[in-house]
Amino acid sequence: MSTAEEFYKKANDAFFEDDYDEALEFYSKAIDLDATNPEYLLKRSATFQKIKSNKESLADAERALSLIVGKEEQEAVAAKAWLRKGIAQFELKEYQAAKTSFDQSKKLNFNEKSLDTWLKKTETQLEKTPKPTPPSDVTKNSGTGSSSFLSQSRVRHEWFQNENFIIISIFIKNVNKEKVNVYFADRSVSVTIKLPTGSDYSLELDPLAHEINPKESKYEVLSTKIEIKLKKAQVGIKWGVLEGEDSVFGSISTASGKLSYPSSAKHAKNWDSLEKEIGGEQDEKPEGDAALNSLFQQLYRDADDDTRKAMLKSYTESNGTCLSTNWNEVSKGKVETKPPEGMVAKKWNA
Repeated sequence: MSTAEEFYKKANDAFFEDDYDEALEFYSKAIDLDATNPEYLLKRSATFQKIKSNKESLADAERALSLIVGKEEQEAVAAKAWLRKGIAQFELKEYQAAKTSFDQSKKLNFNEKSLDTWLKKTETQLEKTPKPTPPSDVTKNSGTGSSSFLSQSRVRHEWFQNENFIIISIFIKNVNKEKVNVYFADRSVSVTIKLPTGSDYSLELDPLAHEINPKESKYEVLSTKIEIKLKKAQVGIKWGVLEGEDSVFGSISTASGKLSYPSSAKHAKNWDSLEKEIGGEQDEKPEGDAALNSLFQQLYRDADDDTRKAMLKSYTESNGTCLSTNWNEVSKGKVETKPPEGMVAKKWNA
């Protein structure tokens, strides 16, 4: 029988793969076995936030706080709990209550990640809403649930990286530039997009796997997507994941300048590990194009039919800049050419 810690680890793995339904299942099992651990409740609260179940997120944050009150040795955890409570209240449009929670978090831990971002967003909303917002239990349609938010599953986002930047692409067409708000903090980024239909799309990445430089980060609204560039605080460091704890990061060679493949897919491939497996223990390993061809051949040989079709289609249509194994995604349309940072794709004239 699995322990609470084992369920918690499984839940974290599912969370980092964006499988929030599975994450909720495992966090709930961990809580059933150990209802006194506030960290379990806070992670489930964060998961509820991801799927816009804001009332449930608020309930878990308040429950976590009830376990911590009066325990000075857990001030850092209490700061996170107040922050999580404030985020849930903000999403429920209880802006004054959210500000109170954020202020309380700041008192306990001035350096709590993403506080400045949320305080700024809350103060902006309070300026637009002079009158206090009634509590969620007496306000009709106060939540920002799935009816008012564009379903996360209908909007695709991918991320890449190079030596200097993390590049996030959110694929939404024909968005008004004035309706896009992006907030950068040291370990978080918050994106809110007002859609032509009147609904909102929200993407909260908190905490990011590593620190960024908010002042040098930027975004651009294009006709087919919103592209966000996060400037790495540590240039040359390769991120293993976009969000959460990163235990597999390494370095990116400045000589290659290549983008890594997106790791936002549910079943992301560890390309570095695959390349090592292909190379084995040989003294002489292929380099450059030879190494890439060897990697491609190995993957193709061991793949099923759908994976092979996805690899051929993505690699061919993107002119060698993208390699995908997800046929369900690739089959939906042409795969765009995505050249490395600082390079421009040009047509070859025979």
